[in-house]
Amino acid sequence: MGEALIAAVVLAAGVSSRMGEPKQILPLNGVPMLGRVLEILRRSNVGKVVVVLGANAVEVRKRVKFADELVVVNPKFAEGMSSSLRLGLKLVGTEADAVIIALGDQPFVLPTTIDKLVEAYEQFGARIVIPTYRGARGNPVLFDRSVFPQIARIRGDIGAKSVVKKNAADVREVEVTDMGVLVDIDTPSDLGGMTEVRRKKSRAQAGRSPSRPSRAS
Repeated sequence: MGEALIAAVVLAAGVSSRMGEPKQILPLNGVPMLGRVLEILRRSNVGKVVVVLGANAVEVRKRVKFADELVVVNPKFAEGMSSSLRLGLKLVGTEADAVIIALGDQPFVLPTTIDKLVEAYEQFGARIVIPTYRGARGNPVLFDRSVFPQIARIRGDIGAKSVVKKNAADVREVEVTDMGVLVDIDTPSDLGGMTEVRRKKSRAQAGRSPSRPSRAS
């Protein structure tokens, strides 16, 4: 399979009920959470990016710095995640070969993880590509255009898990060393816990001497 055009849909329309304040603009080192997610995609090999807002859209537009992303407000966000999925896919257009469904509350995914999904899709032509960390499936997930009609039929406050299940034989898993694919931020404790994990990891990497490899245990 040759080089494909991959779009991304960022789902950021939720009401953040468990967080108690809009997650989209929650600051992470001075940058709103949604801004972090967009930075990840900008540093990856995806093309067109559609951002679907809903609850708190006015405040999000004020606080998040958008660039070339297509930003749209879902007037039916209260109907659940599936309504944002349908709207995002509609705005992706007909030029995209596949779409990556990204979550607006997953700010710790690495750009290289996004690129690995794209590479696997281009190499194997799988209809669905899912990242795994230590055997556990995570997000974001890449969907080939051929399953867009199935996603468009989803209703309620759910994502595309039913589509993944229906097309189990066409799923390609990509193992990554990126714990961020399993972490979405729903509560203050989620944010605090993941931030501490990242801080410890950064300190460990900073303290490791590049000229002296660690001894095997």
